[in-house]
Amino acid sequence: MKGGDTFEEHVVSVPQPTSHYTMVVGVDGRFLGIDKDGATYVTDTVSDDLMWRRRGASLEHARSSVVLKLSTTEANQCHVTDDGTPLDAEGNRASVGAPYSFVQGPEKLPSDYLEHLATYGWVCLSAILPPDIINSLQRIACTDEYSERSPDRSRRQICQGSALAKTAVEPISVWLARQYMQTDDIRLAHSPGIGVMTPDDGQRVVQGWHSDYPYHWGINAAGKVPTPSGRTVMGVQRIVCVSEFTKYRGATAFKLGSHALERGPPENWGVARDAYQPGHRAANGLPYNGPDADVIEAPSGSMILFDTRTWHRAGINRSEQNRAAILMDMTPAYIVPYSDTTGDYRALVESDAYEELNPRERLEFQRLMIHRFLGPAGPQSVIGTDQELTERIPLQRRARY
Repeated sequence: MKGGDTFEEHVVSVPQPTSHYTMVVGVDGRFLGIDKDGATYVTDTVSDDLMWRRRGASLEHARSSVVLKLSTTEANQCHVTDDGTPLDAEGNRASVGAPYSFVQGPEKLPSDYLEHLATYGWVCLSAILPPDIINSLQRIACTDEYSERSPDRSRRQICQGSALAKTAVEPISVWLARQYMQTDDIRLAHSPGIGVMTPDDGQRVVQGWHSDYPYHWGINAAGKVPTPSGRTVMGVQRIVCVSEFTKYRGATAFKLGSHALERGPPENWGVARDAYQPGHRAANGLPYNGPDADVIEAPSGSMILFDTRTWHRAGINRSEQNRAAILMDMTPAYIVPYSDTTGDYRALVESDAYEELNPRERLEFQRLMIHRFLGPAGPQSVIGTDQELTERIPLQRRARY
């Protein structure tokens, strides 16, 4: 370790929530809410209207005085009644009620998260994922309680249960990305997948400071955004903490607030294009890890969202345990995707895991994964790779700059 490798990054600690809101879900996956007039309705659009507190056999609305009653039905579902009258599948009072179920919601109101994201360029949804999803993701990653398992190489990760797809369409984080980028038409720039960081050996190549796709500042990549984009935000990165994120275990390092500088990280911090060069670590030590950088520590199941202009780098795992995370870069639909997502989408649809998704989740996953272009026949054509051309045309290496 070089003399400058001090690991003095400032720690931002996000605690485990003491409580979560409840979200009430209909059979098609849409959510029950209360509008400004105090009436019940069902929607797939996230807002504070959808936040409830469950108190025994009652549902107390977070932003109004409305209290609904619950009566248990089959398959761990409930009928919801308003003044003794059941609610149907559209949230209307009816003679025959429809079944509803419950999912763990966020710790805070969606509007509070959005205010933080808009003000600071980042936000952490602490332990937003429920325990069963976290458990499934750790099983796929073979980390934490499943560290003795070996990864399943016979199937794509996306098909090893529904947890990865359900995480990709987590409604609060997707809504925040849409609001922050000022467009409902967003996509996943690449397929979701779990990455595992093994303990550092003191010698391996490490990631340097950079900004994510499509900006790619600090990276020797073609197609990077050449100039500041101002109020037009071209990407929101979403890091899912599959394992607990701690500084010692290799949590991501950031320069929080750097998105507003509208430029890449300084060369002397050890940018990605240099840090990946053979021998760079031996000659220069690790990329900058001093007090002007930040590390967000968060419980497993948390999601860290940030403006992709933000300078950041992978952490250094100094523990003896593997650490798992999912990176899901979201971009507006007018940005060319980073990689082809159609293979994973098709594989999921053809797998048993697809049957575990409700209709809203299926539609949302399709919206996020399928990129289309406007052609002579209208917006019908799905963007994918041309394998024959990929193999025929040799890759042209660009000069380093």
